[in-house]
Amino acid sequence: MVGELLLETGCQGVVYHDPRLYETLQAEPAELRPTRGTESGPYRVAGYLAFTADWEEKLRSLESRIEELRAFLPIGSGQITLRRIKEEDWATAWKEYYQPERVGRFLITPSWLSPTPALDEITIRLDPGMAFGTGTHPTTQLCLELLPRAAQPGALVYDIGTGSGILAIAAAKLGAKVIAVDRDPVAAAVAAENCVLNQVTVSVRTGDLLNDLEEPADLVIANILAEVVIELIPQAIPRLKPGGALLASGIIARKAGQVQAALTAARFKIIHSLQKEDWLAYLAVRDGD
Repeated sequence: MVGELLLETGCQGVVYHDPRLYETLQAEPAELRPTRGTESGPYRVAGYLAFTADWEEKLRSLESRIEELRAFLPIGSGQITLRRIKEEDWATAWKEYYQPERVGRFLITPSWLSPTPALDEITIRLDPGMAFGTGTHPTTQLCLELLPRAAQPGALVYDIGTGSGILAIAAAKLGAKVIAVDRDPVAAAVAAENCVLNQVTVSVRTGDLLNDLEEPADLVIANILAEVVIELIPQAIPRLKPGGALLASGIIARKAGQVQAALTAARFKIIHSLQKEDWLAYLAVRDGD
């Protein structure tokens, strides 16, 4: 209700700081855990109000309406605090922190920078937008390290959960024919734009895992999460050529045993594995095919 009052006052969006949420999520199994940060102390509702000539009038109205709530809802102290902040273009401010990254044979660079690649280094230019995959996360880096072992020139590669398209682009630059899939249409659009930016031909589709991909591939890339990798393994069997490989990443260390068991049950043999921080990646081939 307080959030609604902030919006009616003229705030462009609100944020709910719930200290109980931190404790709840800490008890849940999750790959990405919250940091306590400002989520301590009392429950707070925050909003951004533009600094206009009538801001004081809006504030008095807000104080009055919050006090009116006290008769109906437990609003705590009802205290209002103000902090004046410098307005920024938040849509582009993050770019200051996104810098070129060297991973194996690849130089990953923001699209707005032009670093000089080393000899035989493959440059990938990215504008990640709202999609996952900038080259800085360990799961992506592990895939980039293993990719040259599996993505041969002329090979057919499926990149499942492509995100920004970084791994699809890397495979294409290694000479592979690539089909990239993501269930999020925003990510698929971002991936398609990044493929154009890198001047590579990649078929980017919106879809769910390996559904609707019938032609047997030489390599399936799945940089997702352990649970999704396990779900994908049976799907990969009929969609791989004899001797085809699965490059699986996004696997948190405490779930590695589950993924290994699923690979073994499906007659995959892990031929290469890498670990960085708490994350693992496996390159596995179908044993006996």
